[in-house]
Amino acid sequence: MGGRTLKGLVRGDAPLARFIFNDESKRRLIPKLQEDGWPIFDVAGKRSGLPDDLTAHARKATRSGRAPRGAAKAKRDRRRQAAASTAEAVTTT
Repeated sequence: MGGRTLKGLVRGDAPLARFIFNDESKRRLIPKLQEDGWPIFDVAGKRSGLPDDLTAHARKATRSGRAPRGAAKAKRDRRRQAAASTAEAVTTT
């Protein structure tokens, strides 16, 4: 099994919070991230994660593309306005 080793494993809520948020005081958010599908798993009763996986997931979670321009923006705005007006009509009837 020439797979991955657990070298560099980040173990515990405080080190995970320090790695993800650069702030150890946000350790209470780690269980919620684990529920949301972040690559955090339990090893010997401690939440843990591999640095490369955590970095990739954070990059994926915060990725955003360019803002829509021109016709795409107008189309998006029309869809939002139509959805708002149908929702309003449904609630008033």
